[in-house]
Amino acid sequence: MTEPLETLTTTATSSLTTTLTSLLVKSTTLLTGLTTLLACLLYNYQNSLLYFPTIGGLPRRTSDNPKNYRSPAEYGIPFETHWIPCEDGVKIHSWLLLHREGSDNDNDNEKFSKKIPTILFFHGNAGNIGIRLPNAMQMYRHLRPANIWLIDYRGYGDSDDAKVDERGLKLDAEAVLRYIHGPRGTGGSKNHLPHVDRNRIFVFGRSLGGAVAFHMAHYDRVRSPKLNKIPSQSKHDDDRNNKLDSKHDYPRPPLAGMIVENSFLSISTMVDYLLPYVAPFKSLVLRINWDSAKVASQINEIPALFLAGKKDTLVPHEHMLGLFQIMKESRGMSNYNNGGEDRSLDRGGRILKMHVVEDGTHNET
Repeated sequence: MTEPLETLTTTATSSLTTTLTSLLVKSTTLLTGLTTLLACLLYNYQNSLLYFPTIGGLPRRTSDNPKNYRSPAEYGIPFETHWIPCEDGVKIHSWLLLHREGSDNDNDNEKFSKKIPTILFFHGNAGNIGIRLPNAMQMYRHLRPANIWLIDYRGYGDSDDAKVDERGLKLDAEAVLRYIHGPRGTGGSKNHLPHVDRNRIFVFGRSLGGAVAFHMAHYDRVRSPKLNKIPSQSKHDDDRNNKLDSKHDYPRPPLAGMIVENSFLSISTMVDYLLPYVAPFKSLVLRINWDSAKVASQINEIPALFLAGKKDTLVPHEHMLGLFQIMKESRGMSNYNNGGEDRSLDRGGRILKMHVVEDGTHNET
């Protein structure tokens, strides 16, 4: 006996609805599970997802790098190795590339230029300072005359083994500034940096190094009695600053300027871009801040240069534009606009410049 067509249609529709409902439930469960897994991985391994002391099979130590990436000595230029002590006992490794008076090719000349700028170089999140030597040499030759001071973070290169995290890298940046302006807190003497003009210190940071540079500029402004006090970034910083005031808050010249290349607004905004499915849960799992957007609004005195690659596919170009805009507003320059992305603003010596490289990528700007 043949069932009526209406009955068959109803049965088929009911079966299809049940199947679709089952698939929807399973898909939702799978998506929820994957999102939860990603959130758990982010919470437990977020430092490992950001910091890479080794990269692409290259070793951690500079001496084990390929040729021309091991030491400034391979380029035949004068340099010094400095071990910088941090507040928590960790020592970080650095190379200070120097210029001789007259010609750098005169190897018999042991007199070094003393009244030239020094640029502190904070690199990105992967690899040691040896990997940056070709780039540092370009700066050394084309920004002449300026000393270039390459600094490795804790756990990177030849620096001491230590936990690599946001707090640790901030301690590294603070230690560098105190080391330069020793002897307090460094164990150094007044002449431990005879070739460095402490009045002409600039900080440069690329990518993650940009966030480190922002922190150094903030710390410099908090510490310098010559400038008005500005808020610390957290209650933890406030408590720590109160304990350190008598030891480190002493007269010294402020940083002469900062240069930031292809950096980000904050890790939180980077999560929105890189892990959109985790973004709704980031307040529960994210422990890394590097909130440069917040810092940018608080350091309104230091001259700043932004270098941005418009074709950066790792950090969205909008992040650099955002940082520039925040600093404009904090300096009362909101109405200043020269009509293009290559902008240079100056209000009472508070110089702010943005240079955009049209074809620049993250590592080639």
